[in-house]
Amino acid sequence: MDPHDIIQHRPIENRSPLRRMEGLPRIEFRSSTFAWLFQSGTGWMILALAVAVVAGGSYAGYWWQTSAVLAVVLGVYIAWTHIENRTSLFWIDDQRLFMRRGILMRSEEEIELYRIKDVKVSFSLIEQMFNAGTIQISSSDASSAMKAMPPMGRSTIIITNVRDARAIRAEIRDRVEAIRQKRGVREFDIG
Repeated sequence: MDPHDIIQHRPIENRSPLRRMEGLPRIEFRSSTFAWLFQSGTGWMILALAVAVVAGGSYAGYWWQTSAVLAVVLGVYIAWTHIENRTSLFWIDDQRLFMRRGILMRSEEEIELYRIKDVKVSFSLIEQMFNAGTIQISSSDASSAMKAMPPMGRSTIIITNVRDARAIRAEIRDRVEAIRQKRGVREFDIG
C-alpha cells in the first residue's frame, strides 16, 4: 500500500446527527497508481497484454527486442499515469471539497459541501476484492469547470482508483449533512 494514496485517514465512527464542524481534520486523498495497475480490470488487462506481447515476441525469436520496446512504451505510459495521480489531490475540510489537478496546466477548484447532492461509489469485480473504487460526486454548482451533467445543470466529479472509497464516501456524506444542519440548508429538486 502506497502511504501517499490516503494522506490522512481516520476510521468512520458512529456520530450524533448534530456535531461540531470546527476542528475536523482535513482529509486528503488521490487516485492510486498501484490500485490502477494491480487492483483494477484495466491494469490487469494491460499486464496480460504485456505478457502476451512478450510471449509472442519470444515465440518469433525476438524476445529481447519486444521486451525492450514494451518496457519503454509501458514504462512511459505508467510513469505519465503516476505523475497525473501524484499531481491530482482532493481534500475535504469542514466546509469545502477542494480539487487540484494538472501536470502542465494546473487547475484548482472547490465546492461548498452543502452544494453536494449525491456521492456514489462504484466498484468493478476486481476493485471489490481490494477495496478500491471510483467516487462520483454530483453537485448543484452549475458554474464550475467540472463536467456538467444534463439534469438541471449539475456538475460531476469522477475520481477513479481511490483506495478505501467507501470510508471516504461516508466521510463526505457525514460532513455534507453536518454542514447542512449547521447552516439550515434544505435540498429541493425541481423538475
